[in-house]
Amino acid sequence: MDIRTHETTRTRAEYAQLTRHYRAIGPAAILAALLFRRPAHNALPSR
Repeated sequence: MDIRTHETTRTRAEYAQLTRHYRAIGPAAILAALLFRRPAHNALPSR
């Protein structure tokens, strides 16, 4: 097996594991986390 082929296979396997791990986090969950986060201490007060 060529070294380049081996590296490609290893990289694909690594990304497949990451994809399975983070698949449950959808765009709506990310948006909700951003909307309901605590405001920063140095943020300007809203009007």
